Amino acid sequence: MERRRSDELPRYTTRAESLSFRWRRRFWLYIGVFLLICWILYPRHDGSKTTNVKRSKHAYSLYATDNAMLCHAVLVFDALAKFGSKADRVLFYPESWDLQITDSKDRDSQLLVMARDQYKVKLHPIKPLKAGGRQGNKWTKTWDDTVTKFMAFSLANYDRVIALESDITLLSSLDELFALPPTPIAMPRAYWYKSLPLPFTPLVMVIEPNVDEFERFKNIIDEGAETVLIKAHKFDMVLVNDRFEHSATVLPHQQYALLTREFSEHNHTAYFGNTFEAWDAEKALKEAKLVHFSDWPLPKPWIMWPTDGLVEMQPDCGGKHKDTCAERKIWKHLYNDFRQRRKDICRLLSVLPPDWHNLKSELHTNATEGSTYAGF
Repeated sequence: MERRRSDELPRYTTRAESLSFRWRRRFWLYIGVFLLICWILYPRHDGSKTTNVKRSKHAYSLYATDNAMLCHAVLVFDALAKFGSKADRVLFYPESWDLQITDSKDRDSQLLVMARDQYKVKLHPIKPLKAGGRQGNKWTKTWDDTVTKFMAFSLANYDRVIALESDITLLSSLDELFALPPTPIAMPRAYWYKSLPLPFTPLVMVIEPNVDEFERFKNIIDEGAETVLIKAHKFDMVLVNDRFEHSATVLPHQQYALLTREFSEHNHTAYFGNTFEAWDAEKALKEAKLVHFSDWPLPKPWIMWPTDGLVEMQPDCGGKHKDTCAERKIWKHLYNDFRQRRKDICRLLSVLPPDWHNLKSELHTNATEGSTYAGF
C-alpha cells in the first residue's frame, strides 16, 4: 500500500491560529460593509448641468454712493480679509458705475474690480435709495442717500447679515455676531446722546434679511422726511428706532460703537453708563471691535485737518495742550492710519482742508456724521 504524501494528511491548527484567522475574516468583512455604506451615501451626479452648491449663510453688507465711500468700503473688506472672516462680502453701488477700466485715472472701476477679484466681494449694482426733505406737502431739494444701507434687508438668500457704515476702522472680525440668538435686528445704543431713552444707532446692524421689511422701509423712504432730519443725516436712525425701538437686541456700545471723540472727552459717564469706573484709553481701544470717526466739527479722516481745528479739537491731555498722552497718541494714530491705508490701498490722497472758521459756523446737529463734505 502506497504511503500518503504529507500534503494529503489531515492538518491540525492551534487555538491561537484559529482565532487569528477569524479576526482577519471579520476585519475584511467590516471593511467591505463600510465601503458599501460609503458607496450608498456618496452623492452621485446624473450628468445634468444643475448641481447643489452649498451657499454661505452669513454676509457683511456695505454700500457706496460716491467715490470716497467706495474706497472706504474696500478698506473694510481688506480688514475682514486680514482678520480671516469666512462670511460673504456684499457691496451695493450705483448702477451707473461700470467695471470697464478705461484708463489709470478710472479709480471707481479699479476699486470695484479690486473688491471683486482681490477681496471676493459680491457686487450688486442698484439704484441708490434717496430720501427727500419735506416741509408739509412741499418737497425740498435736499437729499440723503445714507438710507441705502437698508438694501441689506433685501439679501434674502442669507440667514444673517451685518450691515456696516464705511467711515470706521475695523479692529477685529465681527463674526461672533452671526451667532447671536434669533432676533430681527441687533444694534448698539447711541450712547453719546444726552436724552433718555438712548436711541439705537444703525452704525452696525445685525439683521435677519426680510424682503417685506425692506419694502416697508422703501415705501417710507419714498414718502420723504422732515427737512431737518435729512440735512442732519438722521433719517436712517429715525427709521430703525421707529420700527425696532422695543424689539431690537442691544449690542454693547463699548465694543461696537466707540467714537473717536471719546478720547477727547473729560467725562466718560455716558460711555460707561456709570460714574465710578476709571477711564483707561488703551483699555478702551483694546476692547473695541471698531471705531467710528466722529469729531464734529472736525472733518472726517479723508479730509486734511485745518491747522486751527486740530489744535482746538485734539485731546487736550487734561488741559496740557503742549504735552502728549495716551488719548492723543491713540486719536492721532487712528486718523493717520486711516489716511495711510486709503493711500496704500485705494491710491487716493486726502482732500484739502476746508476753512475752519466757516466750518465751525455751519449749523450741524448730527453728532455722528462729522462732515457735510463729500470728500471728492
